[in-house]
Amino acid sequence: MKKFVLATLASLVSVSAFAAPVGQTFTGFGAGVDLTSTKYKGAKRATGVGIIADYGIDYGNNLVGVIEGKVKLNSSKLVDVTETDGSYTKVDEKWRASVSYLQGYRVSADLLPYVKVGYVAAKFEAKDREVYGNNVEYTSVAKTKGGIGFGVGAKYAVSSNFEVGAEYLRTNIKFDGESLKGNTLGANATYRF
Repeated sequence: MKKFVLATLASLVSVSAFAAPVGQTFTGFGAGVDLTSTKYKGAKRATGVGIIADYGIDYGNNLVGVIEGKVKLNSSKLVDVTETDGSYTKVDEKWRASVSYLQGYRVSADLLPYVKVGYVAAKFEAKDREVYGNNVEYTSVAKTKGGIGFGVGAKYAVSSNFEVGAEYLRTNIKFDGESLKGNTLGANATYRF
């Protein structure tokens, strides 16, 4: 039992040696990567890898604000329906970008839960092929549209320079007369300079 207690105390001391002091985590310039999965109503799931750039501001009293920019780099197919007569409808999300503000409260030196609000822009491309007997009609629409996003998340400081996080974001973007409501789950890793 003594060995177990000593091993536990030693591991706690060694872990606390890597923890950054309160007031030094989550602040300053950061850059990282983001992995997201977005489900739009009536469409397939859009997964993507993106990059993050942010700047954290310590307001005192454990309040931390973060100004964040994200860009999703890959294209995702949202709708791909082909009928037996050769007609089809295809909708792709070409890219997505956002600028957001996160307001967090540092509950410990290494944990920052936050709320988030931001502007989300995305480029969508829709292609239709309609077959009417011997006639074929093609239409194509590509537009960049924006909307509001809001959500919650948390960041964990592995060290004073490296953070991992998870978040949920709800978005509402208008495209081609339709309101695309999305639910995004994301995981990210950020290096703070």
